[in-house]
Amino acid sequence: MRKFLNKHLISIAIYAVSALILLSVTLSFYNKKVMSDALEIQEQADMVFRVSENTLLNIRQMDISARGYALIREDGFLFWSVANARKENRENFNKLDSLFAIQGYSDPVNYPKLKAGFKKYADMYEEMVKHLKNDDLEAYKDLLRADYGRTFWPINDAFTTKLYEFEENLVDKAQSRYERAIFQNTIVQLLLLLIGLPTLIFILIKLRKDEKNRTALLINLRENNKKYLFNDGDTRFRGAAKILNGSIDNLKKAAQYVRKVASGEFDVEWEGMTEENRELNKKNLAGQLIEMKKQMQLADVENKKRIWATEGLSKLSEIIRNSEQDTKQLTFESTKYLTQYLGAQQGSLFILIQDEDDENQKHLELSAAYAFDRQKFLNKKVEIGQGLIGQTYLERETLLLTEIPQNYTFIKSGLGDSTPTCLAIVPMLYNENVQALIELASFKKFEEHEVKFLEKAGEYVASAIATTQNNEKTRILLEQMQQQAEEMRAQEEELRQNMEELEATQEEMRRKEKMMEEKMQKAN
Repeated sequence: MRKFLNKHLISIAIYAVSALILLSVTLSFYNKKVMSDALEIQEQADMVFRVSENTLLNIRQMDISARGYALIREDGFLFWSVANARKENRENFNKLDSLFAIQGYSDPVNYPKLKAGFKKYADMYEEMVKHLKNDDLEAYKDLLRADYGRTFWPINDAFTTKLYEFEENLVDKAQSRYERAIFQNTIVQLLLLLIGLPTLIFILIKLRKDEKNRTALLINLRENNKKYLFNDGDTRFRGAAKILNGSIDNLKKAAQYVRKVASGEFDVEWEGMTEENRELNKKNLAGQLIEMKKQMQLADVENKKRIWATEGLSKLSEIIRNSEQDTKQLTFESTKYLTQYLGAQQGSLFILIQDEDDENQKHLELSAAYAFDRQKFLNKKVEIGQGLIGQTYLERETLLLTEIPQNYTFIKSGLGDSTPTCLAIVPMLYNENVQALIELASFKKFEEHEVKFLEKAGEYVASAIATTQNNEKTRILLEQMQQQAEEMRAQEEELRQNMEELEATQEEMRRKEKMMEEKMQKAN
């Protein structure tokens, strides 16, 4: 514990003083809020008192106005009409409702009675004025004798007594909170003076003592900077400012280097790195960041390859969907797209043709050929095992050639015929069987990821070819079945006509036979 205190004494002292300062500031803000709340509560209470008094004043003004009119029958004495009194007290009661909602005050007994009493009081004076205008003094005197004020004023006294007690209590509590906050703030200020001042003196003494160790720490920082961050190869001793600035500059270099590498700028170089000090920085942060850049660069290349392949397969799938109704169109569009996407100059696609009567009789037939943005119409049949195409079918492995056999193929252009520098023949597999083969010729060598993409694309195309061929077979069978059904319907119609003719003949024979019988009977 003692060791911990010695080690962290300055920190503890600073934290203690900071806590006292923070507490003092917090209490100051708290006092300000308490004062604001107290003033707000006082203003609310004053407003409640004013509105309550205005309500009674409103009744008195209405009373004085009516009594003056009763004595001197001139409309000018009706300076405060019942309508004015009703409007004024509606506003007063709305204000009281809002203030009571804010303060949380509730008087479910007297407050509703007060509202009802004022309405009744206003109704009474309205009747008085009406009787006076009609010169009905007896009715007017009867209302005076009833003296509703004896009933109303006790209701008002009960309401105001309870309300004023609540408001005074609310103000007293707010004032008490404010005085308590002031006292607490005074205590904290005294503590800050008694504890903070000695603590600050102690910190100054401690800092002077620690100043002797600063040079050693700076030297240690310089060596560690070279060991772990970046070593510029300079062995001279530099002052504190240069050592610190050097460390900061190296950290900035590291941050800038990481930021540029993260944004994809893989051509960035570490400032200050030379052939002379490169060996010194193999194991520190600078060397590791340079190695990290190389790895990220490789990863970025691989990621771009994956994106390229994914986008290519997505577009190929769309082409297949739009062309899967016809094998010729499907193979041509696929060959055209793959030739263009891989930057090849010539492409050919061979599909497997199998004899329907003999499964062992099969061959490869050129279904589509494309070169230099135009379709090539060729008729070409390749036997199994014949040439590079037939051999690749048997081996079921991709064939990639950078040395093309003489006179094997030429790429035709406006400049004449040229022999390609790279040839790729890829079997297109569907359910582990070779459904077709694609042959691409190019002036550039196909990269490994391009060959893998072509193999994966081959699976898509092979599946589509198999589906399209099955659909075409199904369509042909349906057409044959429809033709047979038509022939059967024609035969049935012919048979029906023959039956009708036979029935007609039989009917004629029966008629003639009957006539013969009748003649024989007459003859007998």
